[in-house]
Amino acid sequence: MLMAGVDVGFGFTKATDGESSTLFKSIIGEPQPRSMDNDFFSSETLPGLHLTLDDRSYFVGDLAESESRVRQFTLDQAQLVTQHFKTLALAALSRVLPSRVPFNLVTGLPVGYFMEYKDIITRILEGEHALKIHDNPQGSEYVLNINRVRVIPQPYGSLVDYLFREDGTVLRGDAARQKIGIVDIGFKTTDFTVCKGFRHSERGSRTTDTGIAKAFTYISEALNDMSGVNVEIYRLYDAVREGSIKIRGAEYDLTKVKDEVFGRLATAVISDMERVWADDWDLDLVLLAGGGGEALFEYLKPLVRGELALLKTQEDPRMGNVFGYVKYGRYYYDSTPAKEV
Repeated sequence: MLMAGVDVGFGFTKATDGESSTLFKSIIGEPQPRSMDNDFFSSETLPGLHLTLDDRSYFVGDLAESESRVRQFTLDQAQLVTQHFKTLALAALSRVLPSRVPFNLVTGLPVGYFMEYKDIITRILEGEHALKIHDNPQGSEYVLNINRVRVIPQPYGSLVDYLFREDGTVLRGDAARQKIGIVDIGFKTTDFTVCKGFRHSERGSRTTDTGIAKAFTYISEALNDMSGVNVEIYRLYDAVREGSIKIRGAEYDLTKVKDEVFGRLATAVISDMERVWADDWDLDLVLLAGGGGEALFEYLKPLVRGELALLKTQEDPRMGNVFGYVKYGRYYYDSTPAKEV
């Protein structure tokens, strides 16, 4: 049976079946009528889509950001799960899976919200979901047939991506027997988890609000002071990566403010880590994951005592969890022991 993973984050939604994948901003918007054919150049497409689900139409991703007058973007976990998760997850899965073909699914939640929301996520995703994908040359009617759903703590996706092969067998047998601490830095949250021999440590697991959004908020405030324009934090991804932004014809250098706020954020992450792992002084490895992990790696490296490794993914670093979900699914649903070579 086909396997898929989906990761609905505060910043981005990601999905893969292990071969094809998609990533877009976790933004939902009201659809707008388009009076002109906007496909003037066939290669120019937005990484978002227009879909109808449960008799409501939505723009999703970059399409919502660029076209919708009313946009929904949240940093609240309850609101994300109850109002946005289903739409974002199904939109992402519709881009990587064929219609009507049954598949098993693995997804995740921050460790601090896992017990509260895992059954809700399973309930809203399992089963058949009829969608209408607008502007789809293959036809608008689309059905996602989700056979079974497995929800795991998000950082375990990154751990599995590090330890396992694509087929769900163990790649790094020696590391799997070590005591590993995972720091998964996302947009709104940072997850801390400790694992030894695939055994979860409840004591060493915690979710904090020390995510990249805090740094983006400071940068947005600095830009407001400089330009008088309030830039939404979800519009800062490219600007922060490139080091500058143009507002009303003027270009603003973000290098200095980025270094300052990323340095402060890295210090806060280390403070959280040392508090959460006060009794776990015997870690063999700290594995840094997530898009925020890559962004802060150089700032964190001199502050970490012990071995620090950055998870290297097949594609974008934000895809680490979701690739791990697929590997875990191949291990879990096949019901075969992890084999070491």
